[in-house]
Amino acid sequence: MRREENIAYISSNRPSSLNIVPKNRSYNDEQMRGALIFSDANSQRQITVSGMGEFSLPPDRVKLILIISSTKSNVEEAKISVQRRLRYVEQTLRNFGVKDQDKTVMQSTQRRDTMYEVVAEVNAIFMDFSRFQLAHNTMVEKLDTPVVRVLEPQFFHSTLRLENLKRQASVQAIRNAKHIAEDVARTVGLHVGKPTIVSEDSYQEKEGVPLSNNADNVNNIGMMHTFQNLVNARIVTVNVSLSVTFELKVQERHRSKKNAAAL
Repeated sequence: MRREENIAYISSNRPSSLNIVPKNRSYNDEQMRGALIFSDANSQRQITVSGMGEFSLPPDRVKLILIISSTKSNVEEAKISVQRRLRYVEQTLRNFGVKDQDKTVMQSTQRRDTMYEVVAEVNAIFMDFSRFQLAHNTMVEKLDTPVVRVLEPQFFHSTLRLENLKRQASVQAIRNAKHIAEDVARTVGLHVGKPTIVSEDSYQEKEGVPLSNNADNVNNIGMMHTFQNLVNARIVTVNVSLSVTFELKVQERHRSKKNAAAL
């Protein structure tokens, strides 16, 4: 370490691990980089370090999509055919606890030469994956194809869950930064206080899991659309890098010695 007008730099390679750095760990010159200890205009010692945080969460919502269609020469007959099946679908969804605000129904009628095609699309959102599976299986078993088609489920995250994911990654980054700051501060006999400045250096958000971490994908190439694989494909991972400035204080035992010496 070298000091020049109350400014000291510690230049080395900070560990790149995303896990929380354990306390009381000793770093050599090759394990830390970029830590900056300085004094502000009010002679308050501070330290700025970088911390990284990574957090992943699976989706918490799934959408069930059904297409009901009927093609007949008489448009009223086509409508009746669709409506009969639509009533059954809506009743089944109610039986599985789907509320009206979590369900949408869209209908359309098209003419193809002398035939009329009536189509109804039903979208229902489930928060309970077990209930979704039961409802999905019931629809597949009870409804006839190709009049009714149950499409592949769509998994997604609620807005609140995504916000919570970002918050947890940021909190982990600050914790990592604080542990690094504590290790550096101990080398100069100081104590880390509260953070004063937090700024975001980088933010990355990715979806899905690597194939190497998903044995089902590796061993069952022909089963890419299993329920679990569809869930894994929508796992969101957030990676945050923050720069955090902490106050530095003289350790209490040093103050006590100084006070005793003064007396």
